[in-house]
Amino acid sequence: MSTSGRAWWSRRWLETLETTGAAFAQRLERGRYFARKGVVHDLVVAPGGITGRVRDSRSHPYRVEVGVPLLDDDDWARVVATLAGELRFTARLLDGELPEDIDEALAPAGLTLFPPADAIAGSCTCTETRMPCRHLAALHYAFAEELDRDPFLLLQLRGRDRDTVLAGLRAARSGGDVAPAARPGVVPLADLAGVPLVAARGELDAVTVHPERVQDPAALFERLGDPPGVKDTAPYERMIARAADFAWRLAAGEGSDAADDELLVAELRAQRMGTASSVAGALGWPEERTRDALDRLFEAGIVMRTGTGERTRYRA
Repeated sequence: MSTSGRAWWSRRWLETLETTGAAFAQRLERGRYFARKGVVHDLVVAPGGITGRVRDSRSHPYRVEVGVPLLDDDDWARVVATLAGELRFTARLLDGELPEDIDEALAPAGLTLFPPADAIAGSCTCTETRMPCRHLAALHYAFAEELDRDPFLLLQLRGRDRDTVLAGLRAARSGGDVAPAARPGVVPLADLAGVPLVAARGELDAVTVHPERVQDPAALFERLGDPPGVKDTAPYERMIARAADFAWRLAAGEGSDAADDELLVAELRAQRMGTASSVAGALGWPEERTRDALDRLFEAGIVMRTGTGERTRYRA
């Protein structure tokens, strides 16, 4: 059953769940079906726990919770020191991935990022007395789908967010403080110097390009200061981040089809739950093409789907 996770870290999470044995196999399969059907709502990942609501066939959803032990400050200091000891660990994390041997590297310090099965607690408001019930299993599978896309959720679950961990790695490798690095101050627009396009020389084909993924796409946006008349810049920063991710996919050579899929999934995440019509309108795509793409991604297990006909809604 663990094949529903595409990245190794989400498969590892599900393998821990599936150690419950054959006695719960039917419940796990049912939970996996629930997750794919999109009946898990309001999923929240916080330090020490995951919560969500699972709407079964009844009118009221069940509240489900998963609890894991937190790593304390001393534990995290050892985690950062261990990961900073090898450049490849830092490089993989900066690229948004977890090194496959991360727990093996932490083992000498007596640590693990993936909590063992007996350290993971679970509860549900249904009438089952033995856990995991199918609703708890559904929450695990839904979390694995989110973990597929963002492995830093595992670190957040154990007590540290992405920025804090990366700042700690940068500081450890440079011998500085572990506080998150601050962005440069605001630069007035009038102070920015530009080079006219007509000043360029040479053939375009002769230009060698070495693309690198930007870790803080909105940094330049903040340096320019708040746009006139705009009080909340968060939506703009999200748009910049989505555009940067799309640009990286293109630059990395994953092909136009893969880039279109990434753009569609990014828009669906921004809407949280959308229809083919709402996504098509936002992207400027034909609705039929958008619906076909969403259904294809659903079959691939990349997005979740609920409802039928015009009421069909999708969630990434």
